[in-house]
Amino acid sequence: MSETSAPAVDFANLDEATFARLYRERIEPCFRDNEDERVAAVESYKRRLMIGAPAVLATAAIAWSWSHEFWFGFFAIVFLGVIAFAIAYGPLAAVGKKVKQAYCAAIADAMGASFKMGGFDPPALERMKHLRLLPGYARSSFEDLFSGSYQGCPFDLYEAHLEERHTDSKGRTRYVTVFRGQLIRMQFPRKFLGITVVRRDAGVFNVFGGGFGLKRVGLEDPLFEKAFEVWGNDQVGARYILHPVLMQRLLDLETRLKGKRLRCAFEEGDLLVAVEGGNLFEPGDLFKPLVDQTRARRIVDEISSVVRVMEQVITAQARR
Repeated sequence: MSETSAPAVDFANLDEATFARLYRERIEPCFRDNEDERVAAVESYKRRLMIGAPAVLATAAIAWSWSHEFWFGFFAIVFLGVIAFAIAYGPLAAVGKKVKQAYCAAIADAMGASFKMGGFDPPALERMKHLRLLPGYARSSFEDLFSGSYQGCPFDLYEAHLEERHTDSKGRTRYVTVFRGQLIRMQFPRKFLGITVVRRDAGVFNVFGGGFGLKRVGLEDPLFEKAFEVWGNDQVGARYILHPVLMQRLLDLETRLKGKRLRCAFEEGDLLVAVEGGNLFEPGDLFKPLVDQTRARRIVDEISSVVRVMEQVITAQARR
């Protein structure tokens, strides 16, 4: 964040008035600056479809008359239709990428952070694999990295798509998604007592237990006892950090990120979180006007939920 920019917004305690100011001063200008380009891209999309659709049908008709096979003509329509749509949608996709970079950078700057859409080394990825928060994979891609700090505690939030390679009996290779969602690292000044691993509906990961010789930890609140599986090598330390308020914020984080099967680990001074979820931080429907608070509200809420988890851990550490 530059020296001349406004003070960072506290995303852990974001009221409606602060959000309205954040939207008006930082996010809405990004939308307005790109609205004319969006309108032009929509018109280009319509023109290209009007040209491409007849061309696809004509080509498919020629393919069918040549082969006299219905399925040949059908697949020709599907294949050429996908290409025609991609060409028609290209200008809109470019606008979406441009406006996303602008508003994500503006939101990051408001909280004293930085944003990279791609081209970065994924923070703490190897540690998450080591702690069994992530499955094995053969191919990976990463995007949308927010890096900053909250009350002096650094954090990284980014998206990951991990794929495993499968080869059939005929030697054909295909890739299957084994994880798609958000990865988060939060660094705190004081080390946690031991290692604590938390899983929520971890699917196949449940068979591994906590790993590393960790033992099951019972939680004080029976509601969270049903919602989470907790493993640790320091029972007292695990119960202390896993205060009911923090557990609720982990549930809120999972909901805000539209995810499932949240799992996390407290190790050394880091909280590492993996949430299987959708593709977040996107601009949404580009056929509608960009200037709309609901677009920004969704993205801001997603980031705020991460900061609220950090706030609760900082509070718990302060009590030790």
